[in-house]
Amino acid sequence: MWLKVLIFVIAAVAVYRMFGGKVPFLDKPFLDKEAKPKEEEHDFGQIEATSECSSCGIYMTEDDALIYQKKSYCSNTCLEKVK
Repeated sequence: MWLKVLIFVIAAVAVYRMFGGKVPFLDKPFLDKEAKPKEEEHDFGQIEATSECSSCGIYMTEDDALIYQKKSYCSNTCLEKVK
């Protein structure tokens, strides 16, 4: 009897570790009452979209870029040079 319980516990721990320490059917967002939207989450090492300044050539994230006439600029100074 105890051997069956021990084998079951070892198998359960192996499955738990195989899924990275997360229970797969409990990882659904509808069960997580404090789920954050994806915009607020930030994983370090995540690749962000970048664009090149049309005036000086510096690269910046697309969130920081200033868009004018379908071109991106890094600052108001570079934008004023074009106008």
